[in-house]
Amino acid sequence: MHLRPFDSSPTLPPVMTVTPESLRFSCRRILVRGLKLSCRIGAYDHERLAPQPVLVDCDVWVRLSRQTSSRDAIEDVLNYDLIVDALREAAGRGHIDLQETLVDRMLDRVCTLPGVELVRVVTAKPDAYSDVESVGIETWRAPAPFIS
Repeated sequence: MHLRPFDSSPTLPPVMTVTPESLRFSCRRILVRGLKLSCRIGAYDHERLAPQPVLVDCDVWVRLSRQTSSRDAIEDVLNYDLIVDALREAAGRGHIDLQETLVDRMLDRVCTLPGVELVRVVTAKPDAYSDVESVGIETWRAPAPFIS
């Protein structure tokens, strides 16, 4: 009889992939385009002297059941103000060295909004280089499933 060594690594559940395509017929996509923020961002000394412009695009997928109003009432849907306020709040929490950190903060904040299934955030720094239109970061995130 041959004994196999004990494997103490945890068994992870299968990963459910949430994609825009998988949400196409069950969600509505809310788009925020060209939000102009003044951010304290940058890892270099010269970037720490003053705020810099950052442009933000954000897509938020929300279940149709949470984003449809038979009464045409704003309280029945995810109000765009909540998304824009979440992006502004995440950007306004002190100096950030990296756009990656800024995007992660924005994703964390938007993912807490009710009914959100998937979020995409893109940031761009238009003044980073004189000969480049902008440099940016894009990241996608699905909120962690609620476990009670």
